[in-house]
Amino acid sequence: MCALLACGDGPHPAAETDGGSSTGSGGADTSSGGHDTDTDDGGGDTGALDPASVDEPWAARLTDQQYAYTVLDVLGVPLTPQELSTLPADIPTGLKYSTVVPTQSLTSQHVLAYAEVARAISSRLGDDVLERFADCNDPGDADCLEAFARGLGLRLFRRPLRGEETQRLLGLSQTIAAGEHSSDADVPGGIVQALLQMPAFLYRIERETDGEPEEVRVLDGYELATRLSYFLWQSAPDDALLSFAAGPEGDGVYDPAALPGEVERMLADAKFERSRTMFWGDYTLASRSSFGTTDPALAAELRDSLLLTLDHLFGASGQRRPLSDLFDAQTLVMSPTVAALAGVEQPEVGAAAYDIAQTQQRLGVITHPAFLASIGTTSFVGRGLFLSERLLCQHVTEPPPTASDVIEQTAEATEDMTPREASEFRFAVDPVCGVCHFQFEPVAYAFERYDMTGRYVLEDDNGRALLSDGVLPAFEDRAEIAFDDAPELLTALADAPSSLRCLVHNMSEFGLGRPPLPADDWVEAASETLAEQGSEFDALVRVIALSDVFARLKVVEPG
Repeated sequence: MCALLACGDGPHPAAETDGGSSTGSGGADTSSGGHDTDTDDGGGDTGALDPASVDEPWAARLTDQQYAYTVLDVLGVPLTPQELSTLPADIPTGLKYSTVVPTQSLTSQHVLAYAEVARAISSRLGDDVLERFADCNDPGDADCLEAFARGLGLRLFRRPLRGEETQRLLGLSQTIAAGEHSSDADVPGGIVQALLQMPAFLYRIERETDGEPEEVRVLDGYELATRLSYFLWQSAPDDALLSFAAGPEGDGVYDPAALPGEVERMLADAKFERSRTMFWGDYTLASRSSFGTTDPALAAELRDSLLLTLDHLFGASGQRRPLSDLFDAQTLVMSPTVAALAGVEQPEVGAAAYDIAQTQQRLGVITHPAFLASIGTTSFVGRGLFLSERLLCQHVTEPPPTASDVIEQTAEATEDMTPREASEFRFAVDPVCGVCHFQFEPVAYAFERYDMTGRYVLEDDNGRALLSDGVLPAFEDRAEIAFDDAPELLTALADAPSSLRCLVHNMSEFGLGRPPLPADDWVEAASETLAEQGSEFDALVRVIALSDVFARLKVVEPG
């Protein structure tokens, strides 16, 4: 089956067949996309959208989690822990989200793993696999197998199969059935193995060359449905979403008026919790942090406490609080051990929600011991970089190669200094470095009194007094903020429009697989819409899913 990985798909597949197919397994003339480009129905006038805000498309490979969820939802086969570990783990680097495309790779390890896992999946399909995707149950009947290939192919490829793809699968079925040690009963499993190793399944491929180069075009129904499903569900479109993708005429031109309702249906689906959990796990680093400890039990308690807090505040079954609670929430969920770190004198048994109003120096999720511990450092550089990127969207470029000597000399010179003394030394030691550090380190001043585990302390290990005051420099339309401690800074940030814009920026990166481009003026409009809708988590996802940018791509030159 591995050979099919190389020859299974061209780079720009279109939803078309060799004719005569019905909606759901048939052709799709998608040249005009899903939006009427002369109107503002369903997402805006394409011509009015700044082309500089629309990126060239990326062929996004399914992450290990997306692969597992897709197989579960489409085939009903859960991967075992061993099978999931066989797939190379998609662990994001730095502050990237696990869904970011440019950092993905494909190695020989992936190819071998896909073949091994596909074989395991095909052995657990169940006797009714033909009936689930075709109105028949005879693996020896050519028409039945064709219907099966088209039905399952639609679900796995997220678009109708092309004629040559169907014929290739039928040819494979004949080869399997004629094998010395196989029979007709082995054919469905063989087709499943082949589909699971084809690029059209493993990659979310869009027709990037369909149009004039540099032109911005609206996605066709199947392209949009795929973007939506892997953004909101981390999995393939279901039957209802594929019906939306096919459109009223069954030609892949979707109805823009039906898009908001489809997004609401997806937000209400239990599968949406996957994306909610994945986003917060990446946003806070909880999904991959060691929490600055070598104790796996403590790390697990910190991780669980943080994610339970986020679910309590923003989850479907939680309080559905405004996103400003990141900065000024009065409730944190913690295990007894974590509650003790937060200064709770008599922790309850098991994880519980605590009113932190009377707890020293706690306000919002940002002062949750686990949030601070997940950063993995108490240094102003490490904490400052993370907090500036995540909370403020002040993106810092990598230091130039020539700065390595300065960094080493500075580290030696500041070894015996307090954090504040070391920071002020860095500001003055080099003009180029100082300007940059002055922008991202001051936000960490507010958290100087929180140790590696997020515990509030007044002195460092050497008995020297720690401080908590500072001034956050002005940035873009955010005025300078003077603060005496973390709660005062967080209170100011909770009310700042720039904080909401930064969350839109973060969710856009998570949903689109790349950060917003410099010309993404739509982020401002999306932030205003989010504020009008109550600034809840679901509204944050909604404004991205219904944005003009989400439903469009920039055409590139072939080749």
